[in-house]
Amino acid sequence: MSQNPTEGFDPNDPIGTWRTIRDANLDAWAKGMTALVNTEVFANAIGLQLDTLLAASAPIQKAVQQYMETYLAQINMPSRAEVVTLAARLTNIELRLDDMQAQLDELLDAVRGLALAESPNGAAAPDEPAAPKTRRVRKPAAES
Repeated sequence: MSQNPTEGFDPNDPIGTWRTIRDANLDAWAKGMTALVNTEVFANAIGLQLDTLLAASAPIQKAVQQYMETYLAQINMPSRAEVVTLAARLTNIELRLDDMQAQLDELLDAVRGLALAESPNGAAAPDEPAAPKTRRVRKPAAES
């Protein structure tokens, strides 16, 4: 049911003429804008506007940042810098815990190896230690 624009007017498609005009208009605008945007003059103009915008917004951004830090301090909330510092510290702690876990695993393997070597009959020592005994807790006092 597609209509070729060179076929002419179709009385059964009242919107076809408008569609043809729209498509031609969009194609003309696309070609014109592509030609405009790909010029050095346009790139220089956009660069100049961007530099001006960034220079004008820097003091505003600094004022907003100072305001936010003051506001967050007043409501006892951490600032972005404090959260970033805390995240770095937690990452460092996590890495150290991983290293300690690896060292502990190596020590346990060494101890198990020594236990196997020292057993009198060469029988395998149990892989898992006995489960720790649970502490009995006194029952809470009955409510009266």
